[in-house]
Amino acid sequence: MKYVIIGASAAGLAAAESIRKTDKLGTITLITEEDYFPYSRPSISYYLKGKVKESDMLLRKPNFYKTNKIDVVTSTKITAVDREKKIVKAGRKSFSYDKLCLCTGSKPFVPPMENVKGKANALTFLDLAATKEVKRLADSKTRAVVIGAGLIGMKAAEGLAKVCKSVDVVELAPRVLPSILDANSSKQVKKHLEQNGIKFHLEDTVTKAVSKGKQITSVVLKSGKKLPCDLLILAVGVRPQTDLVEKAGLDVERGIITDTKTMLTSDSNIYAAGDCCVSVDMLDNSKKIIALWPNAVQQGTVAGSQMAGGDLTIDGTYSVNAIDFFGLRICTCGLINASGEQYSDKVKKDGDAYKRLIFEGDRLVGFVLINDSTNAGIYTSLISNRVSLDTLESDIMDKPSIFLFDKATRIEKLRGGVQI
Repeated sequence: MKYVIIGASAAGLAAAESIRKTDKLGTITLITEEDYFPYSRPSISYYLKGKVKESDMLLRKPNFYKTNKIDVVTSTKITAVDREKKIVKAGRKSFSYDKLCLCTGSKPFVPPMENVKGKANALTFLDLAATKEVKRLADSKTRAVVIGAGLIGMKAAEGLAKVCKSVDVVELAPRVLPSILDANSSKQVKKHLEQNGIKFHLEDTVTKAVSKGKQITSVVLKSGKKLPCDLLILAVGVRPQTDLVEKAGLDVERGIITDTKTMLTSDSNIYAAGDCCVSVDMLDNSKKIIALWPNAVQQGTVAGSQMAGGDLTIDGTYSVNAIDFFGLRICTCGLINASGEQYSDKVKKDGDAYKRLIFEGDRLVGFVLINDSTNAGIYTSLISNRVSLDTLESDIMDKPSIFLFDKATRIEKLRGGVQI
């Protein structure tokens, strides 16, 4: 059996490992257009800050691929998928497959801005190559502007604040980290970031850049503000990378459509996993792109198993984030910004600690924890197991204990996420 995987990040590597666990003899070819073996994308912000070396970012040591007979092909961009001949093409090269997995990931979304495209100091912050260039250009004299106050933008801003003269963040939304924080917690995080040297321009956007040759010297905002700029980071967001898939005639609706339990596409020999796929949120059944590392690993693992004849499936997917900014620890999960009469919440503040739990009827469906992750494990268990709050033995905002039943109806008592 010949297996080909396009994309060598979280989903692609997980698929390759899962195939090898099930099929010890099949050939596995892992193809990436990047120049590097699979590495940790979440680590690029730490690389920018100088906290990790490039060699530390590798997800597996080079010998791993040799031992497991996984052929990693770098610096190779796949340009076409011929489903009839069952080959993928990269210029004059081609790779034949019996089973194919598309892990093409996402690409930066760059909004229309005058005089920005093609400038040498206008960069994205999504992969190692771009981050290396950002690191090369940034120094103590650099005045950086980051467009976007989401996860990517804020990690870029945090890293730049360590080395740059100034960092301005421009965000169209009225708050920072709008996809993972509610209004109140966002205010707290914004204040913390400001105390660490980051300046925000909310409900605003960059309309054009002023330049000298290939170098941007300043940017003009919709509000009329003009910001000096030696380095412009484009971090508005990402979009699924689906061009290749659409040309191949597979089903695409914003992202690749799959059987969300098996990750099989509309072609019986092609699977897909990761940021390029549409997921179904188990908490509200909405279709969305969940561009998160754990989700990509889970999908890749299942896709690889299914490709090799295994029986792994996905039971459910939802958003989970654990991140810190300048020592401020943030954990979020589930439906943070749920709206509707069926939802309610509870909030607890204690100094710089913030806790917000979101409920749908008698079930927990989301939480925001800032500087208070004590019960994160038990809250995640409540959400993933869809447990009724009637089973709680104490206050959910304090130290909840719960009885969970496994498949053999054995009772496990959990407190704070730890079996006792």
